[in-house]
Amino acid sequence: MAIGKTLEYGAVDELYLDPKNPRIGRAKRRENPSQEDLLRVMSTWTLEELVDSFLNAGGFWTQDALIVVSEPIDGTQRRVVVEGNRRLAALKLMKAAIRREGHIPPVIQERMAEAELSEDDDLFEKIPYLLADQRSDVDAYLGFRHVTGIIQWAPAEKAEFITKLIETQNLSYKEVGRQIGSRADVVRNNYVAFKILQQIEVLFDEEHWAEIEDKFSVLFLAVKSNKVREFLGIDVNAMGVNGAHDPIPEGKKEDLSRFIGWVFGTKDKKPIVRDSRQIDRFAEILSEDRSVQYLKEHPEPQFEVAYALTKAAADLVIDPLREASRQITLALSEIEGRAGDDEVSVEAWPVIEGGTKLALLTNGENLSRVREMVGDS
Repeated sequence: MAIGKTLEYGAVDELYLDPKNPRIGRAKRRENPSQEDLLRVMSTWTLEELVDSFLNAGGFWTQDALIVVSEPIDGTQRRVVVEGNRRLAALKLMKAAIRREGHIPPVIQERMAEAELSEDDDLFEKIPYLLADQRSDVDAYLGFRHVTGIIQWAPAEKAEFITKLIETQNLSYKEVGRQIGSRADVVRNNYVAFKILQQIEVLFDEEHWAEIEDKFSVLFLAVKSNKVREFLGIDVNAMGVNGAHDPIPEGKKEDLSRFIGWVFGTKDKKPIVRDSRQIDRFAEILSEDRSVQYLKEHPEPQFEVAYALTKAAADLVIDPLREASRQITLALSEIEGRAGDDEVSVEAWPVIEGGTKLALLTNGENLSRVREMVGDS
């Protein structure tokens, strides 16, 4: 069982777009899309650069051969493309433009208007492909190419692929990492986040969980934190092929619902986490009872207020102090020889008066040095 090593050739109409392609999204895959539906979705994937390549580079290069499996489509065995759907979609749209049928994106119509091609051209009749015995034979290649490689899937699509490897092939985090070229902890965090996404689907309507899926990278960042995992009751050691597949226990479902509202918002309220860069501070908020209590009880909680209630909020004072200290030190290094300038005296003294305590806090030697240079007048 493997990917064949002998090139085969097929016509564009004999090759089928993959209804299981991760890029079309889980909601669309559940609808059992037709080939027309798939082509309509894929026509939005910025295919014009592929069209340009086919038109200007002399056709379809054999080193870009598609990878195909034989699978049933509507009850009949077909050649289904599991790697190269963008290329196949571009070719199908190009041929449709020649036939003047179906919905063709304007950018492709423009390019095909000047192309000297017929629908019987070798470009459409002799498409190179390699035949694999089954999908699982292609997984390692897909992992390197689309999870850690140059043509990467979206975050949720990567996590879904990782989950499939773990649950259908009984692979460990380390084994999956070795197969796709990633670290075991990254594989684990993707798996945990995707399983949470699946739990979210049960709690929310399709429109809302689809929006969360689009922002999967934020969910992934959050569950990397031990403090977030503790708030949600996630035991990563219980996850995996032989462990619990639902990371969040029943008693924490209400906290999960709140968590989603705070991070992603609800139909009635905007999220309090407005930027993924706030995730670390949000983890601190979830780790302290009084901050969480504030979030739960206040009708319109504010992120800054919740964070100010944490012990970690000392950085709200410390960070500005450190920056002020840096700026004072920089100013002192430049003030030598300029203390007599009227502009320096006028600008420096009000700052010194307001900043003497700060200077003492950050560097006890700063105050006396400044007074010596600028004077007390």
